[in-house]
Amino acid sequence: MRFLFPVALAAALVVAGFVSLLEASRPYVSAGPAAEEPYNLMVEGFRSGHSWLAKEAPPALAKVSNPYAFAAYRPYLGPPWGLIDLSYYRGHLYAYFGVTPAVLLFWPYRILTGGFLHQAQAVLFFCILGYGVAVGLGVAAWRRYFPEVGPSAGVALALLMGSVTTLPVFLVRPGLYEVSISCAFALFMLCLAALWKAWHSDAGKSPWLAAASLAYGLAVGARPSLLFGAAVVFLPAGHSLWIRFREGRRTPWLGEFVAALFPIAAVGAALAAYNHARFGNALQFGHDYQLSGNNVYGTRSFDPRFLWDNARLYFLEPLRWHAQFPFVWAPVCPPLAPGHLPVEFFFGTLVNLPVLLAAALAPLACAGAALGGSRKLVGAAVVPTVYFLAVAATICAYAGATSRYLLDFMPALALLAWVGLVGLEGGSLRAAPVKSAAYPIARAAAAVALVYSIAISWLLALALSAFYSGAEKGTALLRSGQIPEAVAAYEAVCRIDPDFRGQAELGIGTALMGKGRTKEAAGYLQSAVLDEPQVAAAFFNLGSAYLQLGRFKEASDALGRAAALDPYDSEAEADLGVALARMGRLEEAAEHLRAALRIDPSLEQVKGNLRALEQVLNQRRG
Repeated sequence: MRFLFPVALAAALVVAGFVSLLEASRPYVSAGPAAEEPYNLMVEGFRSGHSWLAKEAPPALAKVSNPYAFAAYRPYLGPPWGLIDLSYYRGHLYAYFGVTPAVLLFWPYRILTGGFLHQAQAVLFFCILGYGVAVGLGVAAWRRYFPEVGPSAGVALALLMGSVTTLPVFLVRPGLYEVSISCAFALFMLCLAALWKAWHSDAGKSPWLAAASLAYGLAVGARPSLLFGAAVVFLPAGHSLWIRFREGRRTPWLGEFVAALFPIAAVGAALAAYNHARFGNALQFGHDYQLSGNNVYGTRSFDPRFLWDNARLYFLEPLRWHAQFPFVWAPVCPPLAPGHLPVEFFFGTLVNLPVLLAAALAPLACAGAALGGSRKLVGAAVVPTVYFLAVAATICAYAGATSRYLLDFMPALALLAWVGLVGLEGGSLRAAPVKSAAYPIARAAAAVALVYSIAISWLLALALSAFYSGAEKGTALLRSGQIPEAVAAYEAVCRIDPDFRGQAELGIGTALMGKGRTKEAAGYLQSAVLDEPQVAAAFFNLGSAYLQLGRFKEASDALGRAAALDPYDSEAEADLGVALARMGRLEEAAEHLRAALRIDPSLEQVKGNLRALEQVLNQRRG
């Protein structure tokens, strides 16, 4: 057991890194009370005997014809309602994120402690659990099939699974969606562990298949997008059936199939009943009723036309480098297909974490193990391969892209890369095409790729953490009126992410306007619209500044652009009407005031302005 000590030591170091990332993120993910976080609101709803969240929905939403139109719920995105990332149905608020974490962790925690668990702590728990199981699987493959490889492999394993799985980047901002994703990650790893036992059991496979099936069913409850990967729980039964037909041996394939089917089917039935209780539709998870914070009503969330764009974002786009620590940042986003949602932080894994390419060596490592007398590694390696292909294709077909989704499928690829690496180090590939002089070159290249990939993973996490903490600091300084200090903080952030400059200029300009320093504000806002030509708020604030400065022509141009970018902005239409009226273009002004009232009929000042303007127009016509 001495070989376990280096593994445990390296794993403890990785977990310490996870905890450090969580602590660094605390100011912006744990600022509010845990009781108001959605998963705890879900649990409180369950405890009260209903399926909706313990959170009041705005009564006004029940009075509009289409509450899912962005204009209808936009006024309720911020405090005190905070409707973003929820579903609304018949007067109640629901979750469209997975229910499994509430059942497995948040509810038991509430019962046992009487308190509420912060979602960031839940993310850390699930990530550590999934990471621990992943390392255990790697150790099992190493010790069973490549025992000649020395203890240093344990260190490499712990660092590999704690890095190129994208866990460090994922843990930088552990919020709402990260809870469901990390829960699914942990459950999939438990499913893989059970399937490993099933593959390597000569008898009594059914209990392990049932455990794998239950774990995967619960993973789908956390992340419905994993549904197509469920085929993996039936692979051992399929293999037994193949042996029966090919070799004529009697195999318990039917019992194995039933053991794999019943638990996941039971979980599926429970999810269907839960969905029906909420939305009257067993297949509806709430996605069609979402209040996401984006104007997505009527759009297709999954479409094959997004496959190539997202595959490029997730696998092929190179990072940007700069001269200051931590040296790296996300790639420049290429043009995307129409209908694609805004892209968050992302990076191409195969290009930037090249050790993952060692997954291509996994078939050769399995072949080497088969030559050594065991074919069971082949079956065990097929499971993460099928899962990776099924889930990666599903995620790539989604309309959005963000690095948090990488945890859905990258751990499977990382495990395959580990099999390739340990097979290469163990010499099982020496009989393959990488023998003789090419063999040491391949080993050296793999070692360099491993070290480089681990370093890049943590540098990316540090860069993202520094970005978020710096942006949060700059915002806090602006709120407290310390504008010079905020400018300095934002400058540091822009050195990490040059694309943030427009947002920084917008924030500084807005703060200066609040201080009555309108002329200075206009300078920052002029730069903001150049750097962020698609951000309506930048044009709106610039137009407001011009309006205060009496520069009505420039105000009308800026406000017109804001209204065009955001057709749900009643304020932009109202202020545009004022600017046009000041220029003497009264007919146009009246039309824009009417447009503002069509968006928001409650604007009393706009009603007054329109009445006064119509009186003037009537006098002119009379």
